[in-house]
Amino acid sequence: MADKRDLNNEKIEKEKFTFVQNEKRIFDKKFETKPIGYFKDAMLRFAKNRGNVVASIILGTIILLSIFVPVLSPKNAEILEEQVSFLPPRIPLLEKIGIADGSKYKDEQQVDMDSVGTLEDYPELGLPATIDPVYIEMDTLTNYWVNCTDDDDLCIGGQNVLRLDSGSTRVAIDSPHYNFQKLMTPVITIDVDSMDGPEGTVLNVLMVDGFGPYKVVGTITEAGVYEINPFDTLTSFVTYTNIRFEFTSSSKDSYISLNSISWDDETTTSTEYNADGVKLSLLEVVVTAEDAPDDEVYAGSYTRSNGERLMSAFSYDAYTLQFGPKLENIFNKTEFDQIMIDYADVCTLPDDLANIAGWEFGEGCPIIQVINKTESVWVDLNGDDLRTDDELFYNYKVVLDYALYKGYDSIPYYIFGTTSQGKDLFKMIWVGARTSLLLGLIVSAINISVGVLFGAISGYYGGTVDLIMQRFSEIIGRIPWLVSLSIFTALVGPGQTTLILVLIINGWIGIASITRTQFYRYKGREYVLASRTLGAKDGRLIFRHILPNGIGTIITSAILSIPYVIFTESTLSYLGFGIGHGQSLSLFGFELTGASIGVLLNDGRNKMSTDPYLTFWPAIVISILMITFNMFGNALRDAFNPALRGSE
Repeated sequence: MADKRDLNNEKIEKEKFTFVQNEKRIFDKKFETKPIGYFKDAMLRFAKNRGNVVASIILGTIILLSIFVPVLSPKNAEILEEQVSFLPPRIPLLEKIGIADGSKYKDEQQVDMDSVGTLEDYPELGLPATIDPVYIEMDTLTNYWVNCTDDDDLCIGGQNVLRLDSGSTRVAIDSPHYNFQKLMTPVITIDVDSMDGPEGTVLNVLMVDGFGPYKVVGTITEAGVYEINPFDTLTSFVTYTNIRFEFTSSSKDSYISLNSISWDDETTTSTEYNADGVKLSLLEVVVTAEDAPDDEVYAGSYTRSNGERLMSAFSYDAYTLQFGPKLENIFNKTEFDQIMIDYADVCTLPDDLANIAGWEFGEGCPIIQVINKTESVWVDLNGDDLRTDDELFYNYKVVLDYALYKGYDSIPYYIFGTTSQGKDLFKMIWVGARTSLLLGLIVSAINISVGVLFGAISGYYGGTVDLIMQRFSEIIGRIPWLVSLSIFTALVGPGQTTLILVLIINGWIGIASITRTQFYRYKGREYVLASRTLGAKDGRLIFRHILPNGIGTIITSAILSIPYVIFTESTLSYLGFGIGHGQSLSLFGFELTGASIGVLLNDGRNKMSTDPYLTFWPAIVISILMITFNMFGNALRDAFNPALRGSE
């Protein structure tokens, strides 16, 4: 240890200095790790986050499914097959535990009243008139009553209301004409439920006296049951006439509610017009002056109220129903003959083709039975006025084995169900995802290219150039997308072209702003100044020295712009302004079809109450796509952040 004199810069003797490690050879220490580049360091940080890796795997899976499912799936996504439309999801294994088993729920189905009380196990229930009970899951069958105002036999109970129009003092209804004879003592029975109006409100019953004018044969002033013999008033012995029921009042709020009207004698069929199936069309409202006495115009309404209809709700096997025998299918002569040729070994025709109605074919023939054959129609196709067999046209109404006719070996599984056109929803979703992804990539590529170029020029040159370019981008960015949509829709029409124009009109502005910021950050660095000093031109400085250093942030923004484009496309297509069925667009070698996730959501939104799966599955896919894309983009942002380089 040196003393104070040494510390005060006093002269130190030479002998006090000694060599350290004089006998050892010293080498540079060897690096224990390999040098890591910028992108490799970014990928290592990216891979350390398991959430990022899972999101990337899911996103990659969605992309692969959108590529391969439309190509490899044998299910239908192109041809309309409306006979198997709206099939619910049916998934193997899950169907065995009652989940996604192909059953479908129907509500508000009219009950066949003749079936009420005929079910041995369910004597209080009636069967629906729309579906063969063999397909119904009987444990799910329920009946309930709903209000109705229709004029059919299945609307039961209630009243018929005769009401005045505003400004009118009379309204009348007429029955059909009947032959009434005095000797048969006809009786008109009227059951009035209620009657409302000021003093002088009456219901007059009128009939023609022989061949003379209408005559009042009865007057009603309050509720109750009335029996009227018209010949107590009429002077003739026989009259062929209708019965007119004329409601008169001085107030427009007046009305009369009728439970029933009936008449009967030995010469006329008993006729009852009541709430249990009244035919409103048979009791017509009188509205013209020529039908009214004294040329007076009648004005009012005759409607049904408080009726009840028996309805049913139930679950049924939709797949067996759709792929089972189809009743009343229509085939023209050419189609029918072709089936007979294709299945000649199992479809045996009767000897007398003129009497083919009711003919049943054997097992293996797709046509089970011919219901009837329409009359032949001759069309002179050759213009020679000679009738030939190929100019005779007629149709066959048949019972069809649909599964056999379409070549199904067994009832197929549609794991996501089918659309309104009978297309496989699973395949359609991946066709739509492919379109959405392609559109997102193409639009994003255009926006990135324009944005990077615009931002690079603005940020590199700065000054007046930057000022003018920024004002331009601000003006474009302030245009509401709804205005852009309206303008392009008016000029080009709704469709894919309009959608792409709306998405790129100001979609590049965000990328341009980020690129401009990066150029302001790096353009003053020493290596840039050194390159400029050595004579590097602006293009080289921009694309070789400045842009690569800001590429990480730009890549992140570009990736995050793709889900934005997809979501915007889905929103516009959902609203009906984007892609539509039947459209196609070839763009830079990519074929965009008329199906996208947004289109599928638009198709399903009107079926939310009856077929929610049409909206559920596309919504799930678009949600997963948005979440994974955003997670992937955020992970790239963190990975390419220069401040985190070398961190764990």
